[in-house]
Amino acid sequence: TDPAMRDLYAEWEGVTRLAIAQMRMHNADNPGDPQLAALVGELSVADAQFRQWWAAHHVATRGTGTKHLRHPVVGDLHLDWNAVTWAADPDLQIIVWTAEAGTPSHDGLCLLASWAAAPARAVSGSST
Repeated sequence: TDPAMRDLYAEWEGVTRLAIAQMRMHNADNPGDPQLAALVGELSVADAQFRQWWAAHHVATRGTGTKHLRHPVVGDLHLDWNAVTWAADPDLQIIVWTAEAGTPSHDGLCLLASWAAAPARAVSGSST
């Protein structure tokens, strides 16, 4: 429901539909999950598109993919993602985003990493 997310994801509708289908899969594996029911209720009240897409009952699982982001600082990023699942608890996942070396997306990620790390260096450097 955050308008900034619609700007960030170049293919916002497809990304959102997939996320809803993945929520449905979680719902199938965990019927009666009170947190999921509360989230679905909240989103249903807040967004007509969510209501329509949830009612379609599409179910999906995906562990990899590609997303196109429009980052406000570095511009377009075409990123591959992989879901890493912990075998001891399949409900826990880490999503790893990568970009092929030498691409503008990789350069953008490197710029963001250096930008994010700069304040930490400045703080540690000022304590000496």
